[in-house]
Amino acid sequence: MKKGNVNKDNYVNKGFTLVELIVVLIILAILAAVLIPVLTGYIEQARSKKDLRNAKALMEATQAAFVELYAQNPDVKLGDQLVPNNRSYFTNTTKPNNNYDQDVSETDFAMNILKLADFPKDKNGNYDKPYIFMVATGSNAPSSTVEPYEKFTIYYGMYMETKNSKPWYYYNGEWTTLNPRSNNLNPKDYIINKDNTFASGPLKNKKLQYYVIVNTPKWTVCDTGAKNFWDNIKKLSD
Repeated sequence: MKKGNVNKDNYVNKGFTLVELIVVLIILAILAAVLIPVLTGYIEQARSKKDLRNAKALMEATQAAFVELYAQNPDVKLGDQLVPNNRSYFTNTTKPNNNYDQDVSETDFAMNILKLADFPKDKNGNYDKPYIFMVATGSNAPSSTVEPYEKFTIYYGMYMETKNSKPWYYYNGEWTTLNPRSNNLNPKDYIINKDNTFASGPLKNKKLQYYVIVNTPKWTVCDTGAKNFWDNIKKLSD
């Protein structure tokens, strides 16, 4: 036989046997079972961190906006809306609820906050809105007993970037995934009582007032949107 010639008789046409294929498939399935949850966890952590960055940016921008409001109107009368704008409305039909909570989603106040926070924009170049961004200050309802500056100071917040996002909560100057009003807490551990008063701290027994920015116009108004905005918030949060 000349050098370079191949003796075909020395080779056997050999492929994977059925057993070998099954073993390979089992190994791939095991790897998938191990790696997919890990990768999914990394993806969820990355999304959550991104949401938290946006939440912090919005919180800082909102507090700055309230400080500016305080400078403009430090002696705001009880019962008046702190965000004076005809596109700001109360969250409970056309009449204010006990907290005088406001939906400011369609106001210049909200747009300035989104701009200041450099919030992501939609495909048309407009500032997008989160699914829910909610903050709470000392209440300006007629029965309020808080100091004037407390009406413009943020003590609590909630953020959900999308409907499927994990909620983030802000209180005591920190962000957490634990809802301070959750049924998972014992009532004695509540940060905020169910009547929207603080359970402890410098504002103990003082009422909160909520301001919300949502991506669906008038979602917060019971007679035109959700049947009960606060019940829906609670279901999403718990």
